[in-house]
Amino acid sequence: MNEILTIALNTHKEAIRNKVFYIILLFVLLLLASSILLATLALGEQDRIVKHLGLSAINVFGLLLAAFVGVSLVHEELEKRTIYTIIATGVSRTQFILGKFFGLLLTVVTNVVVMGIILCILLVVMPGCSLKPSVIYAIFLFLFEMMVITAIAVLFSSFSTPVLSAALTLMCYVIGHLSEDLLEFAKRVAEQGNVILSYVLTGVYYILPNLEIYNIKNQVVYQESIAPFLTWKYPALAILYSGILLFITAFSFSRRDFK
Repeated sequence: MNEILTIALNTHKEAIRNKVFYIILLFVLLLLASSILLATLALGEQDRIVKHLGLSAINVFGLLLAAFVGVSLVHEELEKRTIYTIIATGVSRTQFILGKFFGLLLTVVTNVVVMGIILCILLVVMPGCSLKPSVIYAIFLFLFEMMVITAIAVLFSSFSTPVLSAALTLMCYVIGHLSEDLLEFAKRVAEQGNVILSYVLTGVYYILPNLEIYNIKNQVVYQESIAPFLTWKYPALAILYSGILLFITAFSFSRRDFK
């Protein structure tokens, strides 16, 4: 446990020092500032514009941080050959993977929480805006979506190059938000007689996570009702799916030959 915590804290410190973290945070601040400008131009729509742009910024830049920092975590250790020193100290490969995951997750959570606080402050101080519990709940769900994305990024980082890992992570994110459309498309393909392609698309639907369930931005912006069972069901699914991905990552990484 101490080994995992040490690796996690070191990973978090390295990510904090990474310029990508500050660049993303700067872009978020600029985007939130632009929401203030747009809100002043659209009288009566300040609340919706600030919430929509703010929540979108938190989601997108949280994704970018998880993807572009996470995909190089394991690869850099292999390139610099520091993995040999770490393993030689008695740290198992599973502990190494878990430490990298929790370190990156801590970085992403910090980033999302900071952006969430900034958004909440804007909603409180800006005229025509209001801070409601649904906004905080939307940010809370984003954390679990980022947990899944982080696990995916670490998985690809364990066996692929950073560029390919980033591309695959972003692809999983896009497909994850279009999973319902993917299933509907599979049904249409089956009706047209292409059964094999339909099975492939359906398989992709069940293998990749449905990330759209963590996106309640529209419900928040348009003040729609939010199902109460989401409080425990969707976070539990994210934890379960991330655990499965980490198990696969640790299993494959333990069998990898570093020579």
